[in-house]
Amino acid sequence: MKVDDIGSFPLPEGIGRDWINGNINTREYEEMVQRAFLMKAKVLDLPTYPQFRDMIEMFLDPIKKFQEEPYLIDRKKALIPELEYVEKMRVERVRVCITGPFELYYKEFGGVIYEDVLLNIAESIRRFVENATRYENVKCISIDEPSLGIAPDLQPDIDLLNKALDYSVRADVQIHLHDPLYYDRLLETGIDVIGIECGKKMENMDFIDAEIVEAADKKLRIGVARSDIDGIIAEFNSLHNVNAWGNEELISLAIDEIEPVERIEGRIRAALEKFGDLVEYVGPDCGLFSFPSQKLALQLLENLRKAVDSVEG
Repeated sequence: MKVDDIGSFPLPEGIGRDWINGNINTREYEEMVQRAFLMKAKVLDLPTYPQFRDMIEMFLDPIKKFQEEPYLIDRKKALIPELEYVEKMRVERVRVCITGPFELYYKEFGGVIYEDVLLNIAESIRRFVENATRYENVKCISIDEPSLGIAPDLQPDIDLLNKALDYSVRADVQIHLHDPLYYDRLLETGIDVIGIECGKKMENMDFIDAEIVEAADKKLRIGVARSDIDGIIAEFNSLHNVNAWGNEELISLAIDEIEPVERIEGRIRAALEKFGDLVEYVGPDCGLFSFPSQKLALQLLENLRKAVDSVEG
């Protein structure tokens, strides 16, 4: 059971996304990425490069800028600068998060699917995947598809899912879903690990049939820690009749009270009881970009690490 994270991480104080978009190729941004990665690496088995940029723009923009044909990126340009910066440190293990073809298509065109365009986007993502896995320390690729199962007008059939999510690389290929509704339609795709968010909604585990997953030779990534910091703060405020918004000290108390080690540990034990060895990865439900600071995001990851160590110890 490996401990990972989804990818997004709070920006350093005083830095905004506008600055990042104008400084992607600078030494300052490279060092910012490297520092954040090392923070994660202290507590995670498989840290993801820090995803500071918008998940749609960081893939869709280069696809459109360097396209060989509509929405098909030049293979040599299918690179993730943040990954390249992390690789300069020669770290032991890296996880890569790439926004999935259905998410990119949906944000660009909506729910009416034109298969030729969708498959060009899918091939572009495949090129990002293949370029990323040229590094031997990239142990896992996560395809981020938050709208699958949530957006009512996004209804790809199984055949299209199989075509679009066809991968053959040496690293594990995860898919990150925000809702478990589509999980069984992915069992014949090139996805190795199906990720389900269960930190905020433990009942999501009930949607997953362990026998079906095992029969398909798939594994699971279970989200066992809440990442909705706004919800955590609101719950803390309601319990104590305080206003923790903007108060880092109170938010730290909120994290330890609402997402303590013991609560995360309980979710991990519930997942292992239900799924056993099918649980290959655990981590936060989603990215941590919305946390008020890197210190607070790291606090949640530290609680997660302690919970895993307690279960395994």
